[in-house]
Amino acid sequence: LGENINSEYNEYFPCMTADGIFLLFTRLIPDERARTGNQEDFFISRFDGAVWMPAQPVGSPINTLHNEGAPTLSVDGNQLIFTACKGWNGYGPGREGYGRCDLFLSNRAGTSWSEPRNLGPPVNTSHWESQPSLASDGMTLYYVSNRSGGYNIWRVGKDPAGLWGDPEMLGERINTPGDESSVFIHPDNRTLYFSSDGHPGMGGMDIFLSRKDTAGNWSDPVNLGYPINTRFDENSLMVSADGTKAFFASDREGGGGGLDIYSFNLYKEIRPVPVTYVKGRVYDKETGLHLQARFRLSDLGSGSLAAESVSNPSTGEFLVCLNTQRRYALNVDKDGYLFYSEHFNLTGENPREDPFLMNIPLQPVRSGERTILKNVFFETDSYELLYDSRAELNRLVEFMKTNPRIKIEISGYTDDTGESGYNQLLSENRARSVYGYLLEQGVPPERLSFAGFGENYPVDTNKTEEGRANNRRTEFKITGTTDAQ
Repeated sequence: LGENINSEYNEYFPCMTADGIFLLFTRLIPDERARTGNQEDFFISRFDGAVWMPAQPVGSPINTLHNEGAPTLSVDGNQLIFTACKGWNGYGPGREGYGRCDLFLSNRAGTSWSEPRNLGPPVNTSHWESQPSLASDGMTLYYVSNRSGGYNIWRVGKDPAGLWGDPEMLGERINTPGDESSVFIHPDNRTLYFSSDGHPGMGGMDIFLSRKDTAGNWSDPVNLGYPINTRFDENSLMVSADGTKAFFASDREGGGGGLDIYSFNLYKEIRPVPVTYVKGRVYDKETGLHLQARFRLSDLGSGSLAAESVSNPSTGEFLVCLNTQRRYALNVDKDGYLFYSEHFNLTGENPREDPFLMNIPLQPVRSGERTILKNVFFETDSYELLYDSRAELNRLVEFMKTNPRIKIEISGYTDDTGESGYNQLLSENRARSVYGYLLEQGVPPERLSFAGFGENYPVDTNKTEEGRANNRRTEFKITGTTDAQ
C-alpha cells in the first residue's frame, strides 16, 4: 500500500470501514522502555479517492505504553474492539483484565475515542481472547480463544438489551485439533476467512474460507491457494465490502521492511456476496443540529432484524450495510422525534451495487406533523396488507407505546390511474387496514383515526412509474394528545 501505510517496522492486522475510507492497523514500533524493545500501537489512514494519506497514531486513550493489537472496526467506524494483554511489555499490569489477553471496546464521538472498557465475561475469561471480527449487523462478534485447550474460533451474539450472550465454538468444520487464527467475517455476514494449520494446506498457517448457508451451517473450508498461500505463515486477511479486493500482511521481498500491508484482487471463486451501503447524517429538521439516532435494518423477506446501530453522537454520521439480492426496511428513530423510514430493493438481475448517500432529517413530535410509511405494502388494486409490511407497522406500534399520549390519523393515497371514485374508496380501505392492524396490536382506539384521500395531494408526478409509486402511499399524522380539549 506504499510508504504512507508501510514503514521499516512491522504493519499487520488491517481493518477498514465499509466505505473503504478509513484503514486502521497495528504497527510494532521501537520502545526502549519495553522488555522486548518494541510495543504495538494503532495507526489510521484516510483514503482521499486516489491515495492513502500518511498514517497517524490513533493516540490516547487507546494507544498506551502497553501493546494494543488485532483490531476490528464496526462498518461505520464508530466502534473499535481490540486486544490488550496483561504485563506483556514489562510496563506493569497493563489494562485490567480477566486473562492473559482480553477484548476491549472503545466508541467514537466525532474524532474522539472513549476510554476503552473490558468486554468482560462471558466474552473474556481467564484464558486468552484475541483477534476479534465484528459482523456488519453490529450484534455478532467472532474471535479467537484458547479456552477449550487449542486456539479456536468462537462466536458470541448480543441479546435485545445489548448484552453479550454465551459464546459458542464454530464447530469441527471450522475448528481443528490444530490452531485457528485471524478470523474475518465479511460484511455479507455469510463468508468467513480465517487462518489455520489444521486443515490441509501448503505449509504453516494458510488462509481458508467457509460460507454459511441459510440454515446457519458452515461449508467445508476452502484453501485460497497459491500465490495467496505459501509455505510460510499467512494471516490477517481482510476483504472489501464489494468483495473485489483483499488486504493482508506479508514480509515478502519488495516491501518497506518486516511485515507490510498489501492488497490484491480476489479471483471470482473466493469472493463473498457483494455488499453496498447507505451512508449520511441525521439531523434535526428545524435546527439542523446533528443527532444520535438508532438505526434498524429489517430483511423484508424474512422479517428478521438484519442490523442495528446508532449514528455518531457528535456528527450524526451513519453507515449501514446492504446485501445485494435483498429487500430492506430502514427505520431511524430517536426519542422526541417522528421516526423515519426508507425502502431499499436490491433484487433483480442487476441489483444496485453503488452506495446510497442520503441525509436524514428528523421532525420533532408535534401536532400536525406527518411521516410517510415507506414500507407498508398492499396487493395491486387491493387493501390486503402484505406480510412485508409487518416490520414497518411494528415500528409504528412501538412509536405509539413510546409516546403514550399522542393521537394519530392513518392516511391513504393513490395515484391518478383509474376512476377517482374507485381510488377514493381504495385509499380509505387501505388506511382502514393499517388502522385495524394497530388495534390488533393493542393501540387504544381513542388514539387512532383513519382517512382516505384518493389521488388528491400527490407528492410526485403521475407521469412516470416511479412518481406514481411515490404517490401510492400510507402516512400517519399527529392529530393531538389524548388529554387535549
